[in-house]
Amino acid sequence: MINNSNRTVIIIGAGPAGIACATQLKRYNIDPLIFEKESIGGLIKNANLIENYPGFPNGIDGNEFIKLLDEQLVNNDIKIIFEEIMSIEQTVCGFNVKSKNSAYCSDYVVLATGTKPIIPEIFDKYIGNKIFTEIYQLGKISDKTVAIIGAGDCAFDYAMNLCSENKVIILNRSARIKALPILQNRVFEQQNIQYFSNTVVTEVESVDEELVLSTNNTANIIRVDYLLIAVGRLPNLDFVGRQALNNPNLFQIGDVKNGLFRQTSIAIGDGINMAMKINSSLSKE
Repeated sequence: MINNSNRTVIIIGAGPAGIACATQLKRYNIDPLIFEKESIGGLIKNANLIENYPGFPNGIDGNEFIKLLDEQLVNNDIKIIFEEIMSIEQTVCGFNVKSKNSAYCSDYVVLATGTKPIIPEIFDKYIGNKIFTEIYQLGKISDKTVAIIGAGDCAFDYAMNLCSENKVIILNRSARIKALPILQNRVFEQQNIQYFSNTVVTEVESVDEELVLSTNNTANIIRVDYLLIAVGRLPNLDFVGRQALNNPNLFQIGDVKNGLFRQTSIAIGDGINMAMKINSSLSKE
């Protein structure tokens, strides 16, 4: 079934970039369709504290920031369609955007789809059970032991988020720490966080409701309740057809295109900028 076949703009992803783009488009009386497969906010739902976004001098908790985004959506009468988009293909008339149950046509598509986690094959068997890639997937836990693989901002932020009520073990496969110095300082001040460098997990087993992690250090067998993987992310573009991806009326904003520069402020700027460009293009038409 084809729905909303004359829609001008479709936005895929309701993180900061997608919401900013939709909000700015509404200011031009352009009413976009915006799709989200899970919940609004993108990776912000994992953030322990957003400290570098102007206007919040004491920082703001990720979930509190999402509440404000939701309030802004309501105030601007922007409705989210909670459907996963399965494919985008170029057509004679523009783009055909398909979910599991419906198909939509649009002149412009804005991809604010963010990133997907890199998951080493060794962990595939337990993904979604005891092994996760985002902290919100754990829910509210306490008195647990959680291992985190990675040494970037995400890994260290996850550790800070968990350490007040749990024991945390950070496993870095090298000696280099990529996390911001401010995060490193905070992590190494915590008694509930252990850090191991040059440690690679070589085998995973589930024993008595625990995960048993064998490492390259044969003497270092680690038992945990949960494991978080934070070793990197890739652009989430698998569902976009090649022709559509090269169409000048398909745009990428936010984390999906920004590589290592995954920041809330950059994503929001991308969204505003793209909405202004789309409005300018439509005005010329």
